[in-house]
Amino acid sequence: MLHHLFTSKRTQSIMGMFFSEKPFAETVKQSFLHKRIHCRNILLKSLANSIIELDEGEIMKKLILLVSIVLFSSASIAQTLEDLKWYTEEYPPYNYVENGNLKGVSVELLLAVWKKLGLNKTTKDIKVVPWARGVKMIKSKPGTCLFATTITSERKDVLGWKFVYPIPLVNEEPENHVIAPKSKSITFDSIEQLKKYKGKFGVVRGDVGEALLLGAGVNSTKLDKAANPISLVKKLDKGRYDLVSYSFTTASAKMKEIGIDPSKYEVIFAFPPKPMGFAFYHSTDHAILKKIQTALDSLHSDGTAEAIRLKYFNKQ
Repeated sequence: MLHHLFTSKRTQSIMGMFFSEKPFAETVKQSFLHKRIHCRNILLKSLANSIIELDEGEIMKKLILLVSIVLFSSASIAQTLEDLKWYTEEYPPYNYVENGNLKGVSVELLLAVWKKLGLNKTTKDIKVVPWARGVKMIKSKPGTCLFATTITSERKDVLGWKFVYPIPLVNEEPENHVIAPKSKSITFDSIEQLKKYKGKFGVVRGDVGEALLLGAGVNSTKLDKAANPISLVKKLDKGRYDLVSYSFTTASAKMKEIGIDPSKYEVIFAFPPKPMGFAFYHSTDHAILKKIQTALDSLHSDGTAEAIRLKYFNKQ
């Protein structure tokens, strides 16, 4: 009898939880997730089999239930602070890699938020990706955060992204500009003039600069999309286009990085200011967002956020 007790699969499974090298809480969580997925699959199979014998109206009801189960189970993955995945791009002075180290206003702010929340995370927990890839991740992967992200009505109301904000603007002024070579003597006094411009605009694919031009009524055929800011400023310097829609602060930093003199360029138009923040997948648990927002608010209240902003303001 004792032999049967200690050799049964159920007993070995329970003992495995206690004697595994993994932390007990992690083992229990993984076991729970595995069983939840197993139960979901059984339910889905049962529903699928029952559909065969139903009339058209009942089939539609079952299909709706099937879709609901799949969506719920997918959206419920990564619903703890520890499980969130963090993505950023090269966008100095907010997030960038220098001498192999990830730094910037938003990066230091996030590290301070993690500390407030008691999370044992470092910059190694942040993945640096091209902006377009980051946008793809936040659209399709539950439990994803992308930063630093300009908050627009499209991202908030149409795409449904959730935001924790603000990330302080380094220069305390609009970061969304139209940039041109000084030698071209181009000026815009209104969005209407911007819309009527017949030349090409350079943008980073998926960046807010692209969205702002499209929102202003600029035809999409006038946009030349670069993969990243380095490619953007290179093309501008080579005359591939006369104008770019991008942050002048970031463009200047990237120009210096590759030996282009930023003093040859100027801001000819500034879009109305918009806040920046940490963007989250649309179904991220509200309780999680509230915890992160509370931590961020406290960093603004105690002066930490301003100290970080000044640190990078003085570096320019």
